[in-house]
Amino acid sequence: MLDKEMLEKINRNGVSIVCGARNEEKTIAMTIGHLVEEFYASGLDRWEIIIMDNSSTDETSRFFAWKLEQKVPREKYIYSPRGLVTTGHLRIFYDPVPSNVGTRNNGARWARYENLIFADAHIITRPGTIMSTLRALETYGGIIHAPISWLGADPSDPSASYQYSYKVGEKIWGTWNRIKVAETPFYIPLSGHCWLAVKRTEFFERGGYPQSQRVYGGGEPYLDTVYWMTGGTSMCDPGSLVYHLSAGRGYNWHSNDLLHNMLLVSYVLGGQKWMDRIRITYLNKGGNSEHVVNMLTADAVAEGEEDRLRLEKQRIMTFEELLRLDWVNDCEKCTKRGRPEPHPMRIWDKMNEELHGYHRSYVQEFKLEKRNDKIYIGETEIVRPEAIELANQYVQ
Repeated sequence: MLDKEMLEKINRNGVSIVCGARNEEKTIAMTIGHLVEEFYASGLDRWEIIIMDNSSTDETSRFFAWKLEQKVPREKYIYSPRGLVTTGHLRIFYDPVPSNVGTRNNGARWARYENLIFADAHIITRPGTIMSTLRALETYGGIIHAPISWLGADPSDPSASYQYSYKVGEKIWGTWNRIKVAETPFYIPLSGHCWLAVKRTEFFERGGYPQSQRVYGGGEPYLDTVYWMTGGTSMCDPGSLVYHLSAGRGYNWHSNDLLHNMLLVSYVLGGQKWMDRIRITYLNKGGNSEHVVNMLTADAVAEGEEDRLRLEKQRIMTFEELLRLDWVNDCEKCTKRGRPEPHPMRIWDKMNEELHGYHRSYVQEFKLEKRNDKIYIGETEIVRPEAIELANQYVQ
C-alpha cells in the first residue's frame, strides 16, 4: 500500500514516461492505453506520456489523432479536442534519427517532470507497477528496473527474469537470469531496458544514453555500468512486473550498427583495451571486413570521446574495479547445485548483504589468453591474421 506522504512526494515531482517507438503501429495503442489506466488508478495527477516516433514509416503516431491534416512533406494530424493530447497527458514528437536509446535522450529533454520512466512501446504492466517502481525510486534512487516476463505468460506463474548476468570479453553484454535476491528491491549488476526509472536530473548529469548509438542493440549495459562507476546504483523492484513482447515487430537494423554500438560502449566504459577486445572478436569472425571493422572503430572513438572523458572525470572506480576482474574470490557463501561457488564480492553483492543478508549475481569473463601457443577469447581460438596481430598486443 502506498502511504499518503509517498503519494504526495511523487506527485510533487511528477512523472514522465518516455516511450520510444519505431514502426510500432500494431502495439503502441495497447501500451499507451494500458499505461493511461494505470495512471488513472494510481491517484497521481501530475503525469504525462511522451511518444517519441523514431523515424517510423507506418502510422505509429496515428492512433491518438482525430484526422489527417496533411500528408506531405510529412504527415500531420489534428488531434481530438477531448483526447489525451489536448489534456496534456500525451505528447507526441517525431525524431528523424533512428536510435532506440538516442530517442530516449531526446524524450527526456522534452519531459516536464523529474521522475522519469523509459518504457518500450510493446509492453503491458501488472496493476500497480508504476507506483511500485516510483516508490522504489523515491526510496533508493539510482536506476530502478522491473522484473520482465514475456507477453503471453500466465500471471499466476510469469517466470519473470530479475537481472542480467554480466558477460565481458567477447563483447560487453548481458543475458537474463531469474535470480530474485529478495521480495523487496535489491541491487543488481544490470538488466534489460524495456522498463526503468531514473531521476531526470541525475540521468543528464551522467550524460544519459550514448547519443551516437545507432538504430538498435548493444547499449543496454551502458547506463547501469555508468551509474555504478560514478557512485550510483541499479536495482530490481519485485513489486513491479512488465510483460514484454519480444517477437519480431518489423524493427529493422544492420549488423554493422550493432558492432558500432558495442565498440562505442566498450570504448566509453573501458577505453582502448576493452574496445580492442570487441575488435578482436569481430576481426576473427568469417565474413567481417577488416576495413569495415576499422572504419566503425574510428567512428566509435570519435563519437564516444566526449562521453569517455566525462566518465573518466566522474567515476569513483574503473570498469575492471567495478567487475572485479582477476580479483580474489572473497565470497565463500554461494553454492550452485550443492557445490561451493566462490567469487569476488562486487559492490552490488556487498550492498545486498547489508540490505538483505543475502546476495546472488553473475559476472562471466571470457579471458583473452595464450594456451599452447594459441590465442583464445574464452574457448574461441583466434585464427585470422589481423585478429592475431591485435591480440598479440595484449597477451604474452
